[in-house]
Amino acid sequence: MLAMTSTTGLSDRVRELAGRIREREARDAEAFPAESVDDIKDAGIVRAPFPAPLGGLGSTLVEAVRATELLAQASPSLALLAVMPLGLAGVYVLGAEIAPHAHRKDWASQIQHAADQYRAGTWYAACNSERGAGGSLANTRTAAVRGGDGVFRLTGEKILASSGRFADYFFSTAKVSPDDLDGCGIVEFFLLRADAPGVEIMSDWDGFGMCSTESHTVHLDAVPTESVLGFPNFIETVQPLEYFFCLFAAISLGCASAMLEELATPAPASPALRLRFVEALMRIEAMRGYLAETAAGWRVAAGPAYAARVRRTKTYVTQESTKLCAELFALSGGRHYRRSSRAARMLADSFAGTALRPPLPLALDSLTEQFSL
Repeated sequence: MLAMTSTTGLSDRVRELAGRIREREARDAEAFPAESVDDIKDAGIVRAPFPAPLGGLGSTLVEAVRATELLAQASPSLALLAVMPLGLAGVYVLGAEIAPHAHRKDWASQIQHAADQYRAGTWYAACNSERGAGGSLANTRTAAVRGGDGVFRLTGEKILASSGRFADYFFSTAKVSPDDLDGCGIVEFFLLRADAPGVEIMSDWDGFGMCSTESHTVHLDAVPTESVLGFPNFIETVQPLEYFFCLFAAISLGCASAMLEELATPAPASPALRLRFVEALMRIEAMRGYLAETAAGWRVAAGPAYAARVRRTKTYVTQESTKLCAELFALSGGRHYRRSSRAARMLADSFAGTALRPPLPLALDSLTEQFSL
């Protein structure tokens, strides 16, 4: 176990774990990385955004983005699993003062409870995507209905539910009526136990990349929830999704960084090949700087201009990272032309990340519609 000390930064903790995470990935890239998940829990990586009194490091989004890239260099699948609880922690630490006065006490209680759960090793996973929704929250069909006992119950079907049966809790989107939740938005986040009655986690995940994320389909049949996450109209008021999008972009960048490291170590004798690798490094550094600058602008309710900036950044970094992975793989030579090679796995993972989080066609359409200088 890596001790939680104030002198160890988030990226340093990832670097300390990276060697054994990479070894496990090489041994079995298609099995859920339970030992590596335990490692990053014990190291306090996913709770790093919480302040020290709540068991974290007070890490910023910029620091979380860099740590995610480093984690993805060792295992993109593990990085995708980790950004779900890491991003959620980043949302919780916004503080009670962001809530309307009537909900401030409840939100403060939720933050404390979440911090306690993170310290206890509880694993939070995302259960939000739906078939046909195209990555748009407005197209969510899962419904939340409040019963006579005051408990919200969710009914619907989700896809790409990260961690699958290994999750302790899912945070899940659902549409809710104002009759059931005064002041609500069109869609709200709800917390539910992965083993709650009415939860059916399928065994249908067969990803081209990101194989070990166990991103199965989940059927929800009147599933009782633990709580509404946040307060009414939380998603529209706080704009938490941009935090996650920055982290998602870092995973694709990590794939490109890992691919370059794999092919350029040791440095090749050919000057022409070294030149191509130098050019690749410059592209990675440029993307890293662009992503860090965007992440540095994160704040509560940043508005449509910042939301558009995040989508541009994620779209560009994801597209260019995947393109660079393909270009580098074409240069890699025969010893890497194996399905099980690290270079081939990084290529597959980069494409999977581009395709899944969220679909690029939607992002491009949205950016075109909202474009202005």
